[in-house]
Amino acid sequence: MPLPLLFALFLAFGLESAGPFAPLPNAELGRRVTATFGLVTLVSLASMGLGFWVSARVARSGHASQALRRGYSRCARILEILILVSFSAIIHQWEWPRVVRTALGRGSVTVVEEALILLPFVLMQLVSWWGLYPAEKKLRAGFGVTRTTGRGRYVMLRARQTLGLVLPVLVVFSLGQDLVSRQWPALAASAWALPFEVCLMGLLVLVLSPVFIRLAWPTRPLPHGPLRERLEHQAQRLGFRCSDILIWDTGQSVVNACVTGSLPRFRYVLLTDALIDCLNDHEIAAVFGHEIGHIAHRHLLYFGFFFLGSLGVLALLGEAIDPPLLALSNVLGGQSHPILATIIQAVMVLLTAGLYFLVVFGHVSRRFERQADVFGCRAVSCDRAECPPHHDLDRQPGRGSSATGLCPVGIRIFANALTNVATLNGMEFQTRSWRHGSIARRIAFLEGLEGKPEAVIRFQSGVSRLRAVVALVLVLAVLIALATGSVEHLR
Repeated sequence: MPLPLLFALFLAFGLESAGPFAPLPNAELGRRVTATFGLVTLVSLASMGLGFWVSARVARSGHASQALRRGYSRCARILEILILVSFSAIIHQWEWPRVVRTALGRGSVTVVEEALILLPFVLMQLVSWWGLYPAEKKLRAGFGVTRTTGRGRYVMLRARQTLGLVLPVLVVFSLGQDLVSRQWPALAASAWALPFEVCLMGLLVLVLSPVFIRLAWPTRPLPHGPLRERLEHQAQRLGFRCSDILIWDTGQSVVNACVTGSLPRFRYVLLTDALIDCLNDHEIAAVFGHEIGHIAHRHLLYFGFFFLGSLGVLALLGEAIDPPLLALSNVLGGQSHPILATIIQAVMVLLTAGLYFLVVFGHVSRRFERQADVFGCRAVSCDRAECPPHHDLDRQPGRGSSATGLCPVGIRIFANALTNVATLNGMEFQTRSWRHGSIARRIAFLEGLEGKPEAVIRFQSGVSRLRAVVALVLVLAVLIALATGSVEHLR
């Protein structure tokens, strides 16, 4: 899930007041609606200004320098923060949930109510993409990926990629919570309600996410030909099953791949149009092997378990920060300034949850990414100890053999694929990513495994120990949170 959307959901629904609902007068309702859409307009103007400034700089100099790219990236992040701050003001300063409930009246459907509460954030995202389009187009021009889409199609693609997969999941989750609270109120009031609901909704998402992707993202089956035959042969010899291999149409704007679905019957591998057009068949097979690695090592299932177990950790952290939060609120006059108290609470909870996911989830995710990288190298490695010369296991149809180790050529093929993906996406090799790590360090790690099978074994053993330790901690955290009643902090 995109982080800005995750924070927006927390701001919208994580700190709602439990007090009685009081409708707003019509005049006040109109003022708050006007102020809200005024903020949306300001975000639109800011993004249009940034997009025009960057595109003008590139047009004057004839190329996009690394300094300009870094500056644009920083400004885009500041704009994201501005959107979240504006949305926080809309929610808590102008009481947007109260505005929505006043406008809808009593007896409104919960999912419609929650969709309208989130509407200002969605609008600010859309207008920011609209305004930044000229900058994105100019910055992409020098990397071999030709953008053929207009501004409207670009915004639609961004919306489908960012929101199209997440919002159906939220609808399912919201309807599930509403059903439980209406049909089984005693269950909804128990300490087990939230873990049970999240677990059930998580299972539904694992099953339905491929359907959501087919509906949300423009895709089509990879046509029959040499590339599809190569990938199908590779999947067969590696013991990987999926429903289909799809081309993800991004208007040539993204060079990437992904896999979705934990069950083979409901599993798809998606390769973007630009990836297929810009990489050779061997590099595409290496990227395909990387996605197979995520399934082979059960990363998707583990991430689902991680987020479920993190409820216990967050509940215990919430209980731990409650006393200092209360003391700080009293010192700053929180009782006489409820808005200030709300802001303090929001900042502290966001920082705590953000630090937890940045450190713990980020470390686990980077380990998993390297594990998938190793699998990608293995997928295009040969079974000859004297490589090179390299033996292509997927060159001829038939079952063939499966390499159990890494060969120098296989490592180089995958490293070249990483390099090309980074270059075509305009990424800097040294730039760190909290979930994936930098491209330079990932390539250096793989090159360090060449001719060292014992290093591969040590790495895989280290990842297995990490999985076991984190799983044990998460299970204990959930049990302690349920036993002590700390889970109530998540309500």
